[in-house]
Amino acid sequence: MKVKEIDNYNDFLALKDEWANLLEKCNHTVFSTWEWLSTLWKHFGKNKKLLILLAEDQGKLIGIAPLMYYVDKTFGLRTRKIQLIGTPQSDYNDFILAGKKEQCLTAFVKYILNECHEKWDCIELKDIPENSQTPVLLQKIDKIVTIANIRVIHRCPYLPLPDSFSELINGLSGKFRKNLRRSQKQLEQNCKVKFIDYSSPKVCLEGMKSLFGLHQKRWRTCGEPGVFSDQSVRNFHLNIAESFSRKGWLGLYAISANDEIVACLYGFKYQFKFYYYLSGMNPFYTRYGPGNLLISFVLQKCINDGLKEFDFLRGEEEYKTRWTSLSRKNSDFVLVKKGLFSSIRDWVARKYCFGVRSLKNVVNLR
Repeated sequence: MKVKEIDNYNDFLALKDEWANLLEKCNHTVFSTWEWLSTLWKHFGKNKKLLILLAEDQGKLIGIAPLMYYVDKTFGLRTRKIQLIGTPQSDYNDFILAGKKEQCLTAFVKYILNECHEKWDCIELKDIPENSQTPVLLQKIDKIVTIANIRVIHRCPYLPLPDSFSELINGLSGKFRKNLRRSQKQLEQNCKVKFIDYSSPKVCLEGMKSLFGLHQKRWRTCGEPGVFSDQSVRNFHLNIAESFSRKGWLGLYAISANDEIVACLYGFKYQFKFYYYLSGMNPFYTRYGPGNLLISFVLQKCINDGLKEFDFLRGEEEYKTRWTSLSRKNSDFVLVKKGLFSSIRDWVARKYCFGVRSLKNVVNLR
């Protein structure tokens, strides 16, 4: 097995077809696609260095480690990290392993230990989903690298989609069903209501502009700037919306009241799942619950389109847990070189503000 390093953007772009072919052979999320990660790098790669590793077996690509090198400066502390490219924008991060998975991960770690040109303090793997094989594989290679810290960082609610919308609604609590019906009735009595699909290439940019405005309007009422206050974030999502709409991956929907857009929902349709990424709502219409009405509309569309799961992604906010009691855990892992003094490992533990657990215990949490 050979490991090849990709350290420049042009070579990253040239991997498009090979990347897609490899993804077809393994379990993954939309956040591991070349389209998502290459666009992330285009907009957020400044002050970072690419460190994409390719594992080849007899000349055949069987694994990708989509990594980057980053120097974190927090509270005067300078930490040289190797991270997954999706950090922190992606809700799920992972290696892409299609064959000989343990050997691949071992080869990647050995390359970082012995051949990486950058000096580093830790390998930080953030938001590894619980249905990933990475925690189990790390347990098998702990002889060559020390797992300094592990913690569950996020819980991600999800809703398996039944064969019919009526079945989904009947599975909700009676109180929530009643509130949904009342909200829809009140809104329809006072306004002309319309649901709009902005997922096609022709109208996706119009929908994204509505999303930006509503998201910012809502957060400004809370005294917060909102994620779209950053132009680079807006540019990234405009690129993603355009790219994903052409591939049929974009899910961008809105609800209007008297021809005014009052709520937007932005997500991704990929591999029979819907990923609910962000939303926006006009606070004036809060009493009508347009957010829940829009989720209800999108859920019905997902079922009609044959999707099997609705993933609410990171965070257990109340508007998510009204719809489902199911969730998955995301874990963070911090790896350091073998033989480091215990004081260094203790410093890493303090810096990341969580207690040391054995990898075996984290695997057993699943």
